[in-house]
Amino acid sequence: MMKRWSAIMILLIYVMGSTNACQFLKLPLLVSHYIKHKSESPYITLGSFFKMHYVDPQPMDADYNEDMQLPFKTTPVTLCRNIPLFVATIPSITIQAPVFDNQPLPLFNDDIPFAFVVNTIFQPPRRNAFSVIVC
Repeated sequence: MMKRWSAIMILLIYVMGSTNACQFLKLPLLVSHYIKHKSESPYITLGSFFKMHYVDPQPMDADYNEDMQLPFKTTPVTLCRNIPLFVATIPSITIQAPVFDNQPLPLFNDDIPFAFVVNTIFQPPRRNAFSVIVC
């Protein structure tokens, strides 16, 4: 049981320190800032609050420092230490156009044997000296 909790704590420390997951710890600031805006102007909706703080350009007003402390507004410096040591290089590929010669290509089937000539195919059968006539 203790090993399980130790593993969970080590994993949480690693994830919070090396990713943006630590931004979720700022959610109470987001809620309190929304409640503050809601008390100042009751017509504001949650969508307009997110649009005002995350989509629109951020003006330098009285609560600018408080706006910058909201989750996912700034990136913590801890992410900069996770630079990979091995940077893969992209291989350079050069493609060359094919070179065409205007010389005729050699044909390797130019020599047609004499037996394939059409004139010699249609001839009567011949008798050779070794043929035996059987009656």
